[in-house]
Amino acid sequence: MIETGVPSMWTQSLWYLAIAVSLLGSIGAGIWFFLRQRGGSRRVSVDQENILIAALMDVEEAAVLANKHGFIVLINPAAEKLLRQRARSTRGKYHTEVFHLLDPAKHSPIPWMERNHMIRQQIFRDCLFNCHGLQDVEITYLVKPLSLTGKDDDHILLLLKDQSELRALQAHLNYVQMNDPQTKLLNRKSFELKLKTALDEARQQGVKHSFCHVALDQFKLVNDTLGHSAGDAFIERISHLLKNSIDKRRDVLARIGGDEFGILFREAEPIDALRKAESLRNAVMRYNFVWDGQPHKITASVGFVPIHKQSGTPNRVFSLADAACRVAKAKGGNRLHLYRPDDVEINKHRGQLVWIGRLRKAFESGEFRLYAQPIQPLEPRAFLKPFHHYEILLRLFDAEGKAISPDEFIPVAEYYSMMPKLDRWVVKELLTHVRRIAKCNPLPIFAINLSGQSLDDPSFLKYVLDMIKWAAVPPNMLCFEITERVAISNLALAHKFIDTLKLLGCSFSLDDFGTGVSSFAYLKQLPVNYLKIDGSFVKDIATDDVGRAMVQSVHQVGQLMSVKTIAEYVENEQIIRILRDIGIEFGQGYGISRPIPLPDVIATHLQPTVTAATDKT
Repeated sequence: MIETGVPSMWTQSLWYLAIAVSLLGSIGAGIWFFLRQRGGSRRVSVDQENILIAALMDVEEAAVLANKHGFIVLINPAAEKLLRQRARSTRGKYHTEVFHLLDPAKHSPIPWMERNHMIRQQIFRDCLFNCHGLQDVEITYLVKPLSLTGKDDDHILLLLKDQSELRALQAHLNYVQMNDPQTKLLNRKSFELKLKTALDEARQQGVKHSFCHVALDQFKLVNDTLGHSAGDAFIERISHLLKNSIDKRRDVLARIGGDEFGILFREAEPIDALRKAESLRNAVMRYNFVWDGQPHKITASVGFVPIHKQSGTPNRVFSLADAACRVAKAKGGNRLHLYRPDDVEINKHRGQLVWIGRLRKAFESGEFRLYAQPIQPLEPRAFLKPFHHYEILLRLFDAEGKAISPDEFIPVAEYYSMMPKLDRWVVKELLTHVRRIAKCNPLPIFAINLSGQSLDDPSFLKYVLDMIKWAAVPPNMLCFEITERVAISNLALAHKFIDTLKLLGCSFSLDDFGTGVSSFAYLKQLPVNYLKIDGSFVKDIATDDVGRAMVQSVHQVGQLMSVKTIAEYVENEQIIRILRDIGIEFGQGYGISRPIPLPDVIATHLQPTVTAATDKT
């Protein structure tokens, strides 16, 4: 077999089958008769002979019919094309005068005319096809003895299939599998193979290499401000810049992510590789990207990892380089960070990478759970159970059932752009529970926190609309909480999201209000139903005059705009009394209720009676 390195046995088998089916389907009943015969005398009518010849003329594969002595009787049009000769010029010639079948390994003639060979070769086999004056062609052939006179096998049928187009396709597929289509650089898969080879060399021979993880800083701004066409053009030009900045004979460059590149500096002392890496960073910094006549600058962060005998696996090296690169970004970007075993910052980022795996596992194993914390009217007579307004909180539990603080996993999810997936899970899980109480009277309200990443996701709004329709839940049961910071940074998207869902009947709450520098100015542009006053102003309201003044100011603005106010961090009776005096409508905190598992809340609302709770005066 000719080794191409591309098709699997499965692919080849399918192709062989396709040829056989095509052949038999084209030849029809006549050739089926001939190919099904086994040994002994075969009597063939003139009509059947004509059927065979006609079928050979039509079949797509090249067909050569020779007598038992090796002289060509006829060739079909496909064979004419392969041989580049007319049929009449080959008729009566000994087959070796016209072509040779060669063993691809030994380059020696294949004895396809010999009977024992014919018996063994009744399947398609690869070989080289040599035609006088032409370059060898890779083909697949089948040879079968036939009888056209009624005597013992007096003819031989040779079927040939040109493999050149298939080989070209296979080579293209191999290239596509191993290279990035946009930049024509190696892709991550190919780079990992190169890295594995380098690690083996380091471990077995002590050869020194280095790995650089290069990530462009703030590349998203290029796409957002100039468009994706500009972003694609920029990536291609940076790829070209990096390619021209390395030693192509020795070093390896690959695109390992959207705006990330991997560089393997082979057989270089770490200090020399560091100089090369720093030179690349400076080259990116100096590069002027011109789009629509306007120059634009961008920088790169570089994570640098020396490779030695104890470097371990490609995954470990990737992880270390990625962590080093993220440390460089965290320090402001446009810098190189060298990995050291005792590097505290890198170890912290590697810990975050561990969290990525943990979060993915949590989705699969059901370790996430929803809790609901009541948001209660502060009027004394309003303290009734069950509560009718809740904020939905996400909790993660470990294998032992211990709750893990959201402060541990939410920042990681944000950093690695996993929040849209988390928000989708929350929406679906909440609606799965809430649909059970969709006909309660009065209807409770459930507030869902939304991340900036979800607002920035063009498909998220449609997802929410589709899920509401699926659950058949009254939209006025849903309230969406958006933090002030997120709303301001995504103002146009937030406005569209709010307008669309408010028309449907949903309500909105602006969370952490008061922490922004321009809170009141932006409030006019956001048609929300509730203002949640940031807990930092509420928790010390009994002793902090500035905090009290801020709460009063927010409440006054809320009144003017007909927006209800909700105070967070309501921890005790004293805070409740002060908030009542100010006029704050709602409170949320441990002084009212701790978070409750969502299934328990749903069960409470399914109960037929409502009981009064003790007034909080």
